[in-house]
Amino acid sequence: MKCSFCNNNAIYKDIDGNYYCKDHFIKYFEEKTINTIEKYKLIKSGDRIGVGVSGGKDSNALLFFLNKYKEYFNIEVFGIHIDEGIKGYRDKDTEKLLEISKKYNLNVKIYRFTEYFNIRLDEAVKISKEYKSCTICGVWRRWLMWKAAKDLNLDKFATAHNLNDEVQTILMNIFEGNLKDLLKEGPYVGIVEEDFIPRIKPFYFNTEKENLLYSILNNLEPPFGECPFIVGEFRDIIRSKLYKLEDKYPGFHRNFLRNILEIIYKAKIDYKMKNNIKLRKCKICGYPTTREICRSCEIKLKINNI
Repeated sequence: MKCSFCNNNAIYKDIDGNYYCKDHFIKYFEEKTINTIEKYKLIKSGDRIGVGVSGGKDSNALLFFLNKYKEYFNIEVFGIHIDEGIKGYRDKDTEKLLEISKKYNLNVKIYRFTEYFNIRLDEAVKISKEYKSCTICGVWRRWLMWKAAKDLNLDKFATAHNLNDEVQTILMNIFEGNLKDLLKEGPYVGIVEEDFIPRIKPFYFNTEKENLLYSILNNLEPPFGECPFIVGEFRDIIRSKLYKLEDKYPGFHRNFLRNILEIIYKAKIDYKMKNNIKLRKCKICGYPTTREICRSCEIKLKINNI
């Protein structure tokens, strides 16, 4: 099949039936991302932006993209890599990320669980009966992103969540009744609590396949593999069901997200008017929290005292 925009062979077909060669796909992908950034006002001139970069396909692509367009947007870009400490998984991603950062002159800072929490994630999971792997990882990763934002004086934190990720998260929050988390969905997190910087998602309307192809075409692809702790988790179940729906009804993810966002935006306005939760600082680390001791310090204290 030929590209819809030139005579070259096509390598990708989008949901609307357009075919793209390599060059036109990269142009399509980057223009689509720029459109999301400009439409939702995700970036302003002079911003210092931290990019949460795991070393996976999506985050590698986002760091590469923002670095490529940093002069266009007039921004400073910092890659923030969190090494949870999962042998045979995270070490490979870290190695690939460092290789890419050297090749493309990317500014990457590494924060390690062992440095701040005195233990690797795989070790913490083995000894903890109270907390699941994703709970420990999520809480500690959020704490380290907050720490990085303060260390580097960041204005915004960019994550590489894609269209597929967001639909999964929205459905999980609906099924679990997590209204507050549901209201944080969108390209720009609209509920920003005290002492937290805004989070932006430039790849919000890009599909997982598009991110992967962009990574491959720019030689950014990481070692393939999934976190060993994801098997059997709720997200894995939701993801597999959604893949089947997308195969049967092409465009399902895009159409669902467009419609649900309208409902979420209206709910955000109502939530802001009715709720005004004041945060205090954790007495141990200073992290903004509604509790005396934040969850990060609570988990750290319990696990290190087992």
